[in-house]
Amino acid sequence: MLLNKNYYKSNFNLALPIILSSIGQSFVQMVDTIMVGQLGATELAAVAFAGTISMNALVFGMGIAMALTPLTGQCFSKGEHRKISVLFQNSLVLNLITSLIIIGVLLGIMPFLQYFGQPQEIIAIGKPYYLIITLSFIPGILFLTFKQFFEGIGTTKAAMVITISANILNIILNYLLIYGKFGFPAMGVTGAAIATFISKFLMPIAFFFYIFFHKRYRRYLLFFKASNLSKFIQVKILRLGMPISGQMVLEFASLMFITIMMGWVSKYALAGYQIVISVVGTTFLIASGISSATTILVSHEFGVKNYSEIKKHFKVGYVLTLIIMGFFSLMIILFGKYIAQIFSSDIQVISIASELFIVAGIFQLIDGSQVLFLGALRGINDVVKPMKYAFISYILIAVPFAYICGFILDLGSWSIFAGFSAGLFFAAILYYRRFSLSIKKHIEN
Repeated sequence: MLLNKNYYKSNFNLALPIILSSIGQSFVQMVDTIMVGQLGATELAAVAFAGTISMNALVFGMGIAMALTPLTGQCFSKGEHRKISVLFQNSLVLNLITSLIIIGVLLGIMPFLQYFGQPQEIIAIGKPYYLIITLSFIPGILFLTFKQFFEGIGTTKAAMVITISANILNIILNYLLIYGKFGFPAMGVTGAAIATFISKFLMPIAFFFYIFFHKRYRRYLLFFKASNLSKFIQVKILRLGMPISGQMVLEFASLMFITIMMGWVSKYALAGYQIVISVVGTTFLIASGISSATTILVSHEFGVKNYSEIKKHFKVGYVLTLIIMGFFSLMIILFGKYIAQIFSSDIQVISIASELFIVAGIFQLIDGSQVLFLGALRGINDVVKPMKYAFISYILIAVPFAYICGFILDLGSWSIFAGFSAGLFFAAILYYRRFSLSIKKHIEN
């Protein structure tokens, strides 16, 4: 039975700016892929390899930043604005420290990239890109802190405007620095990385000035003071953020292993995989936007212990996810080959990407479902069990299954991607079961 349309409107109004913001970022990554793809399969594979390794570290910081949303949301529903400010201040400090740690780890890994089994020409081109993208994590994670804070108080439009503006700048800089237009040097892959760094650097600065000059939000900055810094608060954020990070790292780690396996097949398989990931990454962000809206709405109701409303917001988020991801599933399966031709003119790359698009289309509903269930769980601060489920699903099921299908049974590059899909399916089942049991337990208590 469908719920009142106001529930759908509430979710959609929150989700749309998040979706547009995320799609804007994904669109830039897609444009990066298209622009770099024009340089050749080697350059495209280098970006895929370096980007996957660095992204797997970034999601650790993203997970800790995401803990701010449900904590803020629960305080916001009770009108505890000073507590929100304390959470925000401590989260900024904690995430700055986290970004520095991530950069240190990634720089430590850099000398060992040549041992990941990739062709040497990919490593040589990818290293400068890897270094610059790594350095962009400081402003990137600080921006995420601002974004998650605003989502917690139910405001999602500011991040959308800032993200889209920065993305437009990124595309312009890509054109200038990759190909050397209007007197700029032609820097290729390195130019794409520099463009990304500049745009990310400006994003948290823009957010700060937005808060400072907006009367409604300035109070959260005015509450800032040194005495608010608290190890207890930071540990509280970490206790929620670390399991979220763990879950995300495990999921992206499995994707990293899939990427590495594609590189073992051939550079054409890796390039084709990069095209598919660029596209389905965009559809995933749409589902993730609905999930984030569900987290916000659920956290607000969880703060006042309104469990009947939590179940309604969960149902609405799930219905929206199934409708939207069902549509994209059909589009990807029907038009995957034509989409691949936008990114590359290489016949082998297009052929492999076309096969991978069929697999990707099949798991769209599964992928959307599992991220929606995760969003609902985060809204009720249930994050430890999902991290354990992620380990089982992504590491113990997805990666071994992909290897067996791709290299022992030798079914082809499409079967490697299918292995990841099997892990997603198992994760979705576990997350749904966990949410149902958690809500039942809260109601009984």
